[in-house]
Amino acid sequence: MQVVTLSSRPDVLAETLTHLRHFLPWIDDVVVIAPEAQRASFEKLVDSTVVSDEEISGLSTAELRGLDHMSRNFTLRGGLGRHDAVADQFLMADDDHRPLKAVDPSFFIDGEGRHRGYFFYDLDEWPGTSTPFDDGQHHARELLGYLGYDRLAYGSHMPQMIRKEFLAEVWDLVARLTDTKSLCEWTMYFNAAQARHPDAFCDPEPFRTLAWPQYPNEWPWWVRPPEYVFENFYPELYEAGRLFDGLPTALETERTERVNVEKILRWSTLGRRIANLDFPDDIANPWTQDSRARRGAFKVLRRMRQAYGYLSMEDSARLTELSGSVRRLEDEIRRLRADRSS
Repeated sequence: MQVVTLSSRPDVLAETLTHLRHFLPWIDDVVVIAPEAQRASFEKLVDSTVVSDEEISGLSTAELRGLDHMSRNFTLRGGLGRHDAVADQFLMADDDHRPLKAVDPSFFIDGEGRHRGYFFYDLDEWPGTSTPFDDGQHHARELLGYLGYDRLAYGSHMPQMIRKEFLAEVWDLVARLTDTKSLCEWTMYFNAAQARHPDAFCDPEPFRTLAWPQYPNEWPWWVRPPEYVFENFYPELYEAGRLFDGLPTALETERTERVNVEKILRWSTLGRRIANLDFPDDIANPWTQDSRARRGAFKVLRRMRQAYGYLSMEDSARLTELSGSVRRLEDEIRRLRADRSS
């Protein structure tokens, strides 16, 4: 099985490939899409084919440099649909998609050859408005809405299985409708390909990514991961005073699973504390870092929230009961779907 990854960071990719080869040993072919100026550095990586950004896109270095992050990635991914180095089906990835445990091919392809897709949001509800990533989500939402397709967000920061033929088809569709490249490539592919080839895909599933977002509660989850299978790797989280301080980034075979479980525990613990407005003083975070005033304000807000919690215990109990009923209904729907497909 082939994995195709974008990268401009040889050292990060080298580490990521050791994680991938350890936990996904059935990957036997690696294609790296990288800037031409860094080709020599990437060609030193073992058992990998390097294709330059310029070759895959047909654009010059200067033209690529002029694109925002989303437009650049959409352009580069589109080139995969027509390049000879890319297999008919492949895992599409970034250099920061690191597995946390062993992953079987069935995680991506079911017994009938259908591809599984992992989403993280409903684009009708996406709250962000301040970055090129946000623009890519909103533009994709409008284009998919025009086409009458579903609008789930699949930029889940984890590898996903792609069919080359469908990728080329979706990019041709986009080119017919608009010149904009400020679109989420993952979201356009999965929603459009599923709409046009429904028998080739399983039902959408929640994402399985740790550190997406980078810090818990940076934005509200629309769907909760049922487990963590991949890490969205941020090197800065491993720096002194950060969340994963003291943990290795490189694969250490004899203790890698213990390290990965420790990351999950630290991240989820921080999430519970932040949800309670209890921001730790010993872990750098985007809310209170370098701001004594904000730390004080959050302490006041936390006390107010605790008081409100005591006053609303009955309402909370009713919401918990309703949540349980919804969960049981969802389980019954999944059971009926399984019975129907068997």
